[in-house]
Amino acid sequence: MKFRYPLLSFLFFSLVTIIIAQDENKRPNVSEDLSHSVFGPPQSAVWEFQLSYMKEGTNNISSFNFYKKDQRNKTLFFKISDNGLNNRNEFRVQELTGGAVLFPFDDDDRYQLDIGGTYDKIKDTSLYGKAFYSRITLRPQPNLWFRIGAEYFDGSAVGHNTLYRNTVLNSFYFVGKVSVSKFSLVGLLGSGKIDDVLNTRFGFAGIIEGPFNTFILGGYIKNDEPKENVRTLAIGRGAPFRPDGLPSTVFIWKHKDNYDFQLGGIFFGGNNLFVKPAAIGMSQGMFISSTALRENSELRQGQLMSITDDYRNSDFTLFYVYLNQGIEMIPGTVNHVGFRAIQLFKVFSEVKFSILSKPVIGIFYNEETEPEFNLMTHKFVDKQSTFWSFQAGITFQDSFILNVIHTPQKSDWIVALSFMYMVPKNNVLTKTLIQ
Repeated sequence: MKFRYPLLSFLFFSLVTIIIAQDENKRPNVSEDLSHSVFGPPQSAVWEFQLSYMKEGTNNISSFNFYKKDQRNKTLFFKISDNGLNNRNEFRVQELTGGAVLFPFDDDDRYQLDIGGTYDKIKDTSLYGKAFYSRITLRPQPNLWFRIGAEYFDGSAVGHNTLYRNTVLNSFYFVGKVSVSKFSLVGLLGSGKIDDVLNTRFGFAGIIEGPFNTFILGGYIKNDEPKENVRTLAIGRGAPFRPDGLPSTVFIWKHKDNYDFQLGGIFFGGNNLFVKPAAIGMSQGMFISSTALRENSELRQGQLMSITDDYRNSDFTLFYVYLNQGIEMIPGTVNHVGFRAIQLFKVFSEVKFSILSKPVIGIFYNEETEPEFNLMTHKFVDKQSTFWSFQAGITFQDSFILNVIHTPQKSDWIVALSFMYMVPKNNVLTKTLIQ
């Protein structure tokens, strides 16, 4: 993979080396100074192991998932599944996926390494797909942030004249962020390649933080291919580490030609864990992800559970997700694929009866759009369907969690049994948050 701007790359590495060298002379070793944490106060690590079974029409999907989570979110995750959909949602595959977030130098938050990969095989064939990503993040000072990322995919996609075709994708990007008072500027430079077609992009985003942990982000990325130019807007509020009783929220909008994506969430209640770094990090990550590969999106976000644990971030949680993407099923004719989902969760955190505790209920409204061939007109038309889903869950002995999601109109079921293990608190070092 060849980067188009070797001079900029050299200057960046030189700058980072100087900053780190100067900072090391000023700052004691992390084993002596435990104050540098951008993730907030430490918390006991939680391990979750999950076995799940999904029935989607005539398809039966089984998987085993686990992750490790602390104040830095998920730092280790793994998934093995049979008959699930690949990241392109095109084929049923057998999949093996894993990743880790590492802090290799004395567990210091200033130096972070993310690595992950997935390998899948299309069912009933010998065709494979493999994806890999890696990111190096440097935080030499609380107001400086740098990241270099590289991604790769080699696998099969839907063919034009044949059922399958091989495609190779890769992406390389550099991001830098500097903060002054309540304003942050993010700069991005990247290069991506789809088979033999190279696309270079650059962009900027600004983040303004307001009162009560509110913020707004606006960003634009320009590509060699004009239809790939992307705009990102995010607005929200993160809760403080010591809850103040106010809800936290986020709304993110990304747009380019024939593509719209929206993500919104409201979190409120006594157990609100959607804190300020999570809110800004999610919004900033959505801006950066415009340079990354879709094949690695699940890996980068670490969302590998069959039934997500996001509802545990608050006593009340409301999610809104919307995607509308134009595709040419027939050259010159644009059809659309996408969905709209509204999800409402309520966790009864204080409820406990014998060995049972923390029941949760969820109600989901879903809309799906996909092209369908009309035999009368011999054209593809956009077909829309709507349906409701319902979730119920309960915790046994504070360790085992059973969750079920049912979609009556489709006769679809998801059943997941999780085991939670929390590392004893006396194994956690005490750190002071840098404000």
